[in-house]
Amino acid sequence: MVYQASPVSGQSDCVNATIAVSAEGATVGNRRDITIQLLDAAGNDLDYVEEVEIVMFLTADRLAYVATGGSTGIAIGTDGALLTVIAKKRFFATCEADGDLDLYWTDTGTEVAFIGLKLPNGKWVMSSSLANT
Repeated sequence: MVYQASPVSGQSDCVNATIAVSAEGATVGNRRDITIQLLDAAGNDLDYVEEVEIVMFLTADRLAYVATGGSTGIAIGTDGALLTVIAKKRFFATCEADGDLDLYWTDTGTEVAFIGLKLPNGKWVMSSSLANT
């Protein structure tokens, strides 16, 4: 698959990412805010739009998928775009031109979940646990 978003045609400079997850209820009820920042090889924020894949896993080592994906699953926040492939479990997302993507996850239960972010180079970046109490 060839990615054309990069300033260098046919390549993607996106080689890493950070995923920050807020505490349960930091903003609203059983919601956790998620901020993803896509990075280039020098560790700088991307300066173009890039597509990534998001998969919800039960374990941080990606050995099992979530059973339900939370009450409402993940949803787009203020930055980026999100396309659901399998409800509450698999998504494609595009960041904004500054490499960031804002999401949120809501679960009124206590399901353990981890966000698996698959970068264009095939690398996986995993979030901390999204389990609510």
